[in-house]
Amino acid sequence: MQLMQYLLCVATQHARARDEHKDELNDIRLSRKRVRQRHDTLTHRDEVALLKHVVGSVPGKPTCLKRVTLPAITILSYVVKAKMAVDPFIEGHEIIDKLVCDPEQTVMYLHGFAELKARGWLRFIETPGLAFTDQPPYCWLQASIELGDTFHREMGEGNEAFRSFSSNDAYLDAVYSYLNAMIQDDSGRYHINDPETELSTFQPEGWFRRIAQREGASTCSLPAAEAREKYSLSVLQHLVLVGLLGMRDGDVRYDFASPAEAANLFAAGRVCRKGMMKHLFGPHSQLMTQRLVCGAKGTFGEMVQLTSQGMTALLGRTKGRITGDELRHRVKKSSLFDIEEPNVGKGALLLPETVINPINTIIFCESRKGRQIRQRWHESLPTAWGSPTGTTALLYGPPGTGKTLTAQYIASELKLPLLKIDASQVLSCWVGESEQNVRRIFDDYTMLQNELGISPVLLLNEADQLLAVRGSSGNAVERMNNNMQNLFLEGLERFTGILIATTNRRDLLDEAFSRRFTYKVGLPPPDCELRAELWRRHLPMSRLADDVNIEHLADLELTGGEIRLVVERAVRLQAFRGLPTIDGATLLECAREELAARMTRDGSMNRIGFVAGRSLSLRGLHELYTR
Repeated sequence: MQLMQYLLCVATQHARARDEHKDELNDIRLSRKRVRQRHDTLTHRDEVALLKHVVGSVPGKPTCLKRVTLPAITILSYVVKAKMAVDPFIEGHEIIDKLVCDPEQTVMYLHGFAELKARGWLRFIETPGLAFTDQPPYCWLQASIELGDTFHREMGEGNEAFRSFSSNDAYLDAVYSYLNAMIQDDSGRYHINDPETELSTFQPEGWFRRIAQREGASTCSLPAAEAREKYSLSVLQHLVLVGLLGMRDGDVRYDFASPAEAANLFAAGRVCRKGMMKHLFGPHSQLMTQRLVCGAKGTFGEMVQLTSQGMTALLGRTKGRITGDELRHRVKKSSLFDIEEPNVGKGALLLPETVINPINTIIFCESRKGRQIRQRWHESLPTAWGSPTGTTALLYGPPGTGKTLTAQYIASELKLPLLKIDASQVLSCWVGESEQNVRRIFDDYTMLQNELGISPVLLLNEADQLLAVRGSSGNAVERMNNNMQNLFLEGLERFTGILIATTNRRDLLDEAFSRRFTYKVGLPPPDCELRAELWRRHLPMSRLADDVNIEHLADLELTGGEIRLVVERAVRLQAFRGLPTIDGATLLECAREELAARMTRDGSMNRIGFVAGRSLSLRGLHELYTR
């Protein structure tokens, strides 16, 4: 700790003395210019005298520095000070700029570099891919400076390389930070604006060079960094490749999938952007010829996507597709979807035959065999279909009839993940953001399709929130909603996966969406026979009292969801009472509360159920259980 404090004091004292020395020089120049005096004197005769004054004024010089020259001590103090800054990367020329007052004394400091390197206090790391024509010590002006083994040993830190990358993820995070700095910068300093710039050999100054120097100091495997040399990528192509991965994982908020947007990030001016787009995504680009990215016709225009080979190159895996926990993490972190892997068996779904038939049709047609058969049918059609052959289904009906469960059943039978859209994340109060989120729904889904090689089931619950009737008043809110609806219409028109939308209010949906859904399946309330079976499926049959009459319970016009709620409430009530069984009166009490709430919503409390075609009053229902 004494060594660190001493060096920081030297750096601080030198900076102050150097500024005072410069001020004295300026005053002397002004004085000579005005009165032509030639006897003005300086506090420090020259740079060597300044160093002697600074180093001599700081007490407690560590023993390990006794044989180190004054220029070398001052250099080391500035390097240590720089390493404690927010951006701890520094090159040789930056240290020289901080030290030198008299340019003729630069050689003195270069010899200080050589001394510190020889003694093991400093290490100089050249930028990979950057040719150094000068010999030492001049080549060190453009090399990154790291603290050497001697410094770490004196500090008790061992021989670890300072600020080297500890893993491939650490490297990717550094490049993500660099890209985010570019994205947020409005000054244009990152832009290439000279059409004559050779893009294949272009080396960005500053931060990225320092990342490359950290790469050179690292001893662990860095597949993402090694991909640049392995596939002969330019720095710009490498940044786009990493940017696509960062966009996919949500670490970079920029549309690298759009060739125009990617070119705009690196180039300014029409000619430069055109050349940049050709360099990044043209037919001779290494990204395209090495199949690290691929072009695709997205839902809303041309786009590029990271291929499985591109992910393998960056992540060092033998298999590029993501599965399991990584898929769940990826979806939750970087998309508007919630992911679920349902396991709903055939026995859990009780629906009329008129509903089961189209559901089974969807399942068969999206199976491998079904897609093959459909393909042969399409080839035999007299005219080519202009729209993709994705499956889109609208499930509508009263609450509790099993719409969401049906979607889960379809995903379970197809052994596919279920992606659920959260409408609250799509709708935004900011201008244009809702429309952008609609685009993201389809673009993210397409990207997942390509990565996984399958088409997950996309569930849009309560679709009337997003697909409601378009307005015509012309106010800002309705214009936003109309734009959003139009984007949904266009997205559904080109959709190639499996989408299931559910709604309780089909009448609220814009009629233009009717043609966009291949299937429109109504789920009616269950009839008396189905209700009886639903009661049997939900009730704990071994813990029912003798007075429970399932046929009488089935006379109540409850949906499957409502029956489940009634049973759940009855179980909780009996648990609170400390009773081991459920009796008919308790079930009646809970059913009455559920029916009363529903009928209040519908605006009528007179008719709550039917028995053999006649209405059943609450009193009549009570009498059934008290006879």
